[in-house]
Amino acid sequence: MNQTPELIEEITQDGCRIVREARQDLLLRIYYTAYNQRCFEGRLPEMPIYWAKAISLPDGRRAVALYVSEEFPVGRRYIVINEKLSDMFPLERLCLLHEMVHVKIEPISGHGEEFISEFRRVLDASDWEVMGCIDSPKPQ
Repeated sequence: MNQTPELIEEITQDGCRIVREARQDLLLRIYYTAYNQRCFEGRLPEMPIYWAKAISLPDGRRAVALYVSEEFPVGRRYIVINEKLSDMFPLERLCLLHEMVHVKIEPISGHGEEFISEFRRVLDASDWEVMGCIDSPKPQ
């Protein structure tokens, strides 16, 4: 019998509303650990990863993923990914890598030059082309 997962609703200090599962997802956790070793030399902290029913930004727009850092009143760090991506390989992994870059470059937020540079490095380190995400071959 399929049980409905327990949900938690949180509002971050900056006004993001998150409705997420109470238990972290084992497969996302395995991806996080593998990418941490492969792309970040194991330097990222342990991080709970959850599927979310909803992620709303302060302006009302929806997000597909979000890194919540310690500065928020929930008192810890975690990553949430919208559950709609759970059957959309490889998008859930790409979103996870995206949020992991935010973890690495914290406290810098946003998607400026440092984020873009690090995200490109991570995509190269993870052989993203092998996953079928980039059509062009790697430059030699």
